[in-house]
Order: sequence, then structure tokens, then C-alpha cells
Amino acid sequence: MTPTAGSDRPDHKRYARDTIEFGRVVNLSDALFAIALTLLVLSLDASAVSLDRFAGALLDQPGELIAFVLSFAVVANFWWIHHRFLANLQVVEVGLILLNLALLGAIALIPFPTSLLGRDPTARGAVVPYLAVLSIVAIVHLLLLARANAVSAWRRPMPDGLFPWLLAGWGASTFVTVLGLAVAFLVPVAGLVMLLLTWPVEALVAWRAPDSYREWG
Repeated sequence: MTPTAGSDRPDHKRYARDTIEFGRVVNLSDALFAIALTLLVLSLDASAVSLDRFAGALLDQPGELIAFVLSFAVVANFWWIHHRFLANLQVVEVGLILLNLALLGAIALIPFPTSLLGRDPTARGAVVPYLAVLSIVAIVHLLLLARANAVSAWRRPMPDGLFPWLLAGWGASTFVTVLGLAVAFLVPVAGLVMLLLTWPVEALVAWRAPDSYREWG
């Protein structure tokens, strides 16, 4: 595959949006997100639910249901961020592909700590691994953003001054997640609750950012 126009490093292969290679990156990403979302349901155990009560599922597995709903929302949000990121790319190259694989690896791992969280959402041994994996996903997302900007992989020119706002928005939610991980070592429930702050924090940055942020963020 010949490097696309604008590449001054012939040894660094860049695959344009209309190539099979680019499509394979997108397809693999969407497939793995879909599998991770589906596997979350395995944290629920139908055999443990009493059929004698109408609300048996809610009463017999409250922790598992909380973990499932929370993780589904988190993974779906990660997919949306990743979807918007790929939509703004014109090319992928080796660095982006490797970082994307690291991201997918972390996403694939989420069902495991979700099952731990379902056993006891207040236990340090469940909350810390859960937030650790989510922190890795958030950090790698941030690295993907920085890499795409460094190699000029965007589909169209980014408006002047927008990239710092993107870093601030993605970085703010990442910071809250990592801070929640640190807090979870002391107070597991508090660390888990802090995860819910990632959405309003990023929304606050989006509110202050230029209008173009909503097209890129």
C-alpha cells in the first residue's frame, strides 16, 4: 500500500478513509464494542432469581443489575466517543492502529470487573479493578486524540484553537475517572459515585467551548 499524499515518511504507512485497511479498523472496533456490550449480560445469573416474586430479579440481584446498567452506559458512552473520533479521521497509521488495539483490549476486559462489581458494589476488591480498567480506556482515548492531531490524521482542517478544548473535555473526564480510582482505595463507594461526574464535567467544558466542539468532541 502506497502512503497517502502528504506523508513525508514513506516507512510510515497511512491508510486513507476509502481503503480496506481503514474499514477493517472501523469494523473491528465496532464489533468488539458490540461484543463487550453483549457480554455484560453474563454478570446476571438467572438461576439465582426467585420466580415466586414479581420483582424477583430486582430483589435477588440488585448489585448485578446496578453493575450491568452502569457498565452498559459507560461502554456505550465510550463507543459514542470512539465513533465520533473515527468519523473525524481521514487516515489511520501504525501509531493510531496500535493505540486503538490497546483501547479495544481494555474495552474487552470491562465485562470481567463488571461481574466483580455485581457481587458487591461496595467492596474495594470490586470497585478498584473496575475503575482501573475504565481509567485505562479513558487515558488511551486521550492518547488517540493526541496521536491523531500529531500525525494530521483529521478528515478536515481543525478550527484554530479547538484542539486545546478537545484535550480539556476528554482530559477532564479522564481526570475525574482517575481521581475516582484513587478515592476508591479509601472509600470504594465514593470512588464509584465519582464516575457519574464524568458526564457533567465534560458537558461543562462543551458548554464553554466553541460551537465547533460539538462537531468534533
